[in-house]
Amino acid sequence: MKIATLVVLALMIVTPTANLFPRAPQRDVPAEVESARRALQGARNDLEHAGGNWGGHRTAAMNHIDQALKELGEAEKFAHEHHDMK
Repeated sequence: MKIATLVVLALMIVTPTANLFPRAPQRDVPAEVESARRALQGARNDLEHAGGNWGGHRTAAMNHIDQALKELGEAEKFAHEHHDMK
């Protein structure tokens, strides 16, 4: 019995556990940003299928949404480059 106890103790000492060597937390895109991206994509899709030109305002609104989606992409790129997000 003493040998078995020593073997278990040796294995516990030699085998690292997750608590001893924690990893750095993964920082993904925040859920709110991802939700906003999906909402913008949905709004653009709705406008695209709305029909009519609405005096050019529908197209302008779609262009604004495209710009907002581009800004979100740039923000994510900035966060990656400046280690705010992995």
